[in-house]
Amino acid sequence: MTEHLDQDADRRGLRAPTEGRPGRRTRRTRPARRLDDVGEDFVELPPHRRSTAKVAVVMGVAAAVMVIVGVTARSWYAGRVDPPGPPGGTVTVEVPAGTSVNGLGSVLADAGVIRSATLFRFWVRSKDVSVEAGSYRFRRSSSFAEALAVVRTGPAPPRVSKVTIPEGLTLEQIQAQLAKKVRQFSAADVSAALSDGTVRSPIAPEGTTDLEGLLFPSTYELGDGTTPATLVNRMAQQMVAELQQTGGDQGVQGAGVPKLSTYQVLIVASLVQAEAGSAEEAPRIARVIYNRLRDGEPLGIDATSKYLAERTGKPIDFASDSPYNTRRRAGLPPTPIGAPGEYALRAALRPADGPWKYYVLEAPGRHVFTASYDEFLRLKQACEAKKLGCG
Repeated sequence: MTEHLDQDADRRGLRAPTEGRPGRRTRRTRPARRLDDVGEDFVELPPHRRSTAKVAVVMGVAAAVMVIVGVTARSWYAGRVDPPGPPGGTVTVEVPAGTSVNGLGSVLADAGVIRSATLFRFWVRSKDVSVEAGSYRFRRSSSFAEALAVVRTGPAPPRVSKVTIPEGLTLEQIQAQLAKKVRQFSAADVSAALSDGTVRSPIAPEGTTDLEGLLFPSTYELGDGTTPATLVNRMAQQMVAELQQTGGDQGVQGAGVPKLSTYQVLIVASLVQAEAGSAEEAPRIARVIYNRLRDGEPLGIDATSKYLAERTGKPIDFASDSPYNTRRRAGLPPTPIGAPGEYALRAALRPADGPWKYYVLEAPGRHVFTASYDEFLRLKQACEAKKLGCG
């Protein structure tokens, strides 16, 4: 009966395991788990199936990260090749001569035209483009395509303005004219160009940097790149050219004229410019000067004393012993007293023939010439009576 009960207990799983029963091996068994103990939605998988699931999850996460990185990189790249929003304000960019396509990227990036010089270099490699030096007008934050279109169009034509320097101006007056009339010039830069010795004239005596009388008065064109120094240098070179065109290399032509250097001819021309009322009477003014130099007489030209007064800021002194006081001192003043124009240069090189030693104003802009001192005194009285400024 007992044996039957034991067998029945074994079938039901109610019998405790036998420990140390001889002749039988003990097998450890895992307790059975009922489905209702763990929930109906969970089914425990074998170990190899769990590993496969983990790999799938990792690969899925990696793929998602790669997609995010790719989208981000594409967005970053697109934001530099073609920035969002409208372009910014206009900016003028100077592209130097010899700039390569690769160098262009750096120039544009530094100016804020594009956002990445490196990406531009890679992007433009497949494009057919050549770089021309000059001034370009771009928009800030442009796309690569917009910037390239401007480059292909070529540089903007230089803005050209003009400045006119009248005849007879002193160096100080020329400085004031340039600083006033040319907006792109600062007064300090003009002053430096005229006085720091950077610009030199081959006409000036050795060791002289003073440009008084050495700049030709004319109308000059100014481009975007024109600086005070380049303009002053052009004016100095133009004076050399004008002297050559009027026969300066042949010296003063005419009877009874002293041998003068080119610089001294310029001094004479500046006196003619200051005294002559017109181009027609300029050669006779020059002849009076040469006749007085020949005879060792003071020139008696008050314009030289006025020049010194303006240069020093002191009152005119006709009694001084200054070399600019040509009432008392014979010979030429030490420098020109202004910038002579073409007709004054020509008159100094080709004076009229005549015996005159005096000239007196008889009407505004017109003089009477004479070789007689007594006639000079009579003409001077008439000039004073007319209140023309003689005296």
